[in-house]
Amino acid sequence: MKHRPLLTVAAAGVAACLAMAGCSSGVTDSASASTEIIAPPVSDPADLKIAYFSAGTSNSYLQAAIDEAKKTADEIGADLDVFDGAFDAQVQFDQMQQALTSGKYNAFVVEPNDGNLVCDILTQQAPEKKVLVSVFNLPICGRATKLGEETHQPGTITYVGGQTLDVYEDWVQDVIDSHPDGAKIALVSGPDLNANTLCFFKAAEAFAKADGFEVVARQTTDYTTPKAFDAAQTIVRANADVDVIMSNFSGMTRGVVEAVGDRDVEIYDFGGDSWALQNVRSGSLTSSVMMLPRVETREAIEAVARYVKGEDVPTFINLAESDTLPGTPFATAENVAQFTAEY
Repeated sequence: MKHRPLLTVAAAGVAACLAMAGCSSGVTDSASASTEIIAPPVSDPADLKIAYFSAGTSNSYLQAAIDEAKKTADEIGADLDVFDGAFDAQVQFDQMQQALTSGKYNAFVVEPNDGNLVCDILTQQAPEKKVLVSVFNLPICGRATKLGEETHQPGTITYVGGQTLDVYEDWVQDVIDSHPDGAKIALVSGPDLNANTLCFFKAAEAFAKADGFEVVARQTTDYTTPKAFDAAQTIVRANADVDVIMSNFSGMTRGVVEAVGDRDVEIYDFGGDSWALQNVRSGSLTSSVMMLPRVETREAIEAVARYVKGEDVPTFINLAESDTLPGTPFATAENVAQFTAEY
């Protein structure tokens, strides 16, 4: 119903905390975390006051998700405020603390920048304040590299995600299977503490166990095209014989393609936006793994609405098995016509 402007909060308080030896990591002891979902504070979704914590707002994926969040809130009649985490874990931590202190909200829908740092807030402090929690895109409380149901943190309503470790493992295995003689691989990902980066780099450990494969470079960025261009340019200048660059977001992949130019390097994308699918069709990209920011966000918000109405909600909603996909999240030249981009 009502959407207030994007909200940002200075991180001065947390910065001061970081200067002190006793500052907590935010990862809770499982014995003290709430393992049961609190009783619904309202029975009508129209009475929900949702704080929507976006990882940031700087790319088309996040912008599509925010747009869908507002549409979904309108449909269920709920109020929703969007908080811009600016890809800064400390900023987002402060935002959650202030949102709880304000007493304005009875539901948090969260895309965490650092799922460990906000663990206590979401599993202890939010339940104490009678605030429901739904998590999407990036797991919390040390569950970043877990599989299936284990990505869900007990005490929260659900976890919605399609970038789980097994999807990254399949992505890496596809590269291995496609290069029987081995290859020199470079990896380009988002922020270091981001759960998708953790999954990507963990899955990439499989290259060391495969004959003929070597990871020659690994770069992290802020997910933007310029930063990815700089990272890829550094990679190709230092590794003239690199065979494959794997880019963990379509916005970054644009920069990678520009930096690679006419060099004979295969580029594997993770993101599946409209630009990526076009470039899979043209052959500029070898493949793209689909991401579903609109489905993901809608599922996370609708899960809260369903819960307050007394309906059963799955603890894990696996986007890799979404009905919007043609049976696989991997778009290639052979099947790309079956995919529709969400952003």
